[in-house]
Amino acid sequence: MSIHIGLLIWKEMKAKSISREELAAAVNITKHRVGTLLKSASVDTEILKRISIKLCLNFFEYYRKDEDLARFEVDTAIQNHQELNQLKALIKEKNRLLELCDETIKSQKKIIASLENLRKL
Repeated sequence: MSIHIGLLIWKEMKAKSISREELAAAVNITKHRVGTLLKSASVDTEILKRISIKLCLNFFEYYRKDEDLARFEVDTAIQNHQELNQLKALIKEKNRLLELCDETIKSQKKIIASLENLRKL
């Protein structure tokens, strides 16, 4: 799915009866730049943010619906899930090692106590 953000901005401007001059002033760019922008399939993110605010529409949401980006989100979710499972396994192993350390300390305390008792005899 190809997104032509300029066309989407133009449609929203028409729906809200906002002129190129008005948008240019609100976004702090020239009227000529607005014209170029409306013909463009891509827009600088800072400008798109200001346009979104002026037109009260988050144009970034159109990109969330893009198939390539959606696939990226799924891939990222899978990777995050795998990393989470690895971290859980590490925590489980660390907890097991801590239990072994505790058991070792208890055993050493018993040995020390036994040695002290033998020393008293």
